[in-house]
Amino acid sequence: MPSSAQRRRDQQILRISEDPARFSESILGQDIWSKQVEILHSVARHSRTAVKACHASGKTYIAAAAALWWITSQLEAIAVTTAPTWTQVERVLWGEIHRACAGARIRYPTPTATSLQLGPGRYLMGLSTNEGVRFQGFHGNVLVVLDEAPGVLTEIWEAIEGIRAGGQVRVLALGNPTISSGPFYEAFGSQRESWNPITISAFDTPNLEGVSLEELQRMPESELDQNPRPYLTTRRWVKEKSLEWGLGHPLWESRVEGKFPTQSADALVSLSWLEAAKASDRPGNGDWNAGVDVAGPGEDETVLVIRDGPRIVQMLAWPQPDPRGEIVRALTPYKGQLKTVQVDTAGIGHYLAKHLEDHKFPVRYVNVGEHAQASDKYVNRKAELYWGLRMRFESGDVSGLRDEKSIAQLCGIRYHHNARGQVVIESKEEARKRGVKSPDRAEAIMLAFAVPRGEPRIRFLGESNSLWREVGAYPLDYNRR
Repeated sequence: MPSSAQRRRDQQILRISEDPARFSESILGQDIWSKQVEILHSVARHSRTAVKACHASGKTYIAAAAALWWITSQLEAIAVTTAPTWTQVERVLWGEIHRACAGARIRYPTPTATSLQLGPGRYLMGLSTNEGVRFQGFHGNVLVVLDEAPGVLTEIWEAIEGIRAGGQVRVLALGNPTISSGPFYEAFGSQRESWNPITISAFDTPNLEGVSLEELQRMPESELDQNPRPYLTTRRWVKEKSLEWGLGHPLWESRVEGKFPTQSADALVSLSWLEAAKASDRPGNGDWNAGVDVAGPGEDETVLVIRDGPRIVQMLAWPQPDPRGEIVRALTPYKGQLKTVQVDTAGIGHYLAKHLEDHKFPVRYVNVGEHAQASDKYVNRKAELYWGLRMRFESGDVSGLRDEKSIAQLCGIRYHHNARGQVVIESKEEARKRGVKSPDRAEAIMLAFAVPRGEPRIRFLGESNSLWREVGAYPLDYNRR
């Protein structure tokens, strides 16, 4: 039996916990800001809360507070957290839960990796699954937290709706708005009336509140690092991205403004496809190839990409004008496995290709300015190869894309059809007029995924099960020496 002092303390905690924001500050000792307070109050008052947020807004931090508040403020309560992958569940959200418990002003039982038990029918657990059936069996006072919600499978969303059929159930879905489709997107669109939607822009955060983009761009260096909460989106980062991405870029919209990208109709690769390639754990298949894009005068980087089937296993970039030794060193561990090393030989790339050939690498010479194999469809080889890469991304045939700069370059590439109906990729000169730098990393990826002459055509299902598509189907006409 608890002592009378313990009972009084428990009652005091429950009174404080009537307001989740007060709980966060008084019990967990957290320093929260206005949008985080809004999220906590929304969980208390609304059955479903959806939060689309910019990069580094503190959304996962406050999701951990909401889950702890839920099981602390009620004598019988269950909180379940989920995310697209186990790593995101265990390391990201549950990392915040562990830190919150450790810093709390009350003593919580020591949590396991992804569970915290306060008593019978009063617990918090993490769950990652692609089986909706695993969400069955939760009843009563239940809070479900979906972190990185755009990537959570539709089946899981449907299973959560089954939980909501009875009891007092709350749903908190949070994520960076990178995918303009699916249940999370619909929470801000067609299903908006049944959700309480919250948007967090970088300019809402304490570090940028009251600062316009124009003021930020004129801000002296001494003020860029004056961030009241340096763990949130910083002034310097936003300024850098305004110069790197520019207004209207899909990554600016989603990761700075907290908006779903209104990606241009002429974008070659959808940001949602790129995010899927980033999240994908699809393994390699032993089909090893590499691509090298060589920096010309005034360009940024020479880039090497190595892939094992659909999986990008390594990407290296060099700013120096002559990285031949570094490229040889990077390729050597894969020498016995590589089927091709495909080099853009337009311009100075020819000399690098010859150097690699002298070192007995299986070099393929690719001139992206030459005529396409399917010249009725593509204006040149570059358009042909990029279109093949686009189709790979569309059908989920790329994984391991972790490099943010590559993602930014790929979703910034535009195309159009000329008067003959051929696909034309925007030139580097045209892109520079829009403030877009040379897409060296994107081009190295394109070369790595090009299909050589004589290779079997790669086929897989497209958007419809009745529609088969061929990717990279037009072979390269290499000018070997």
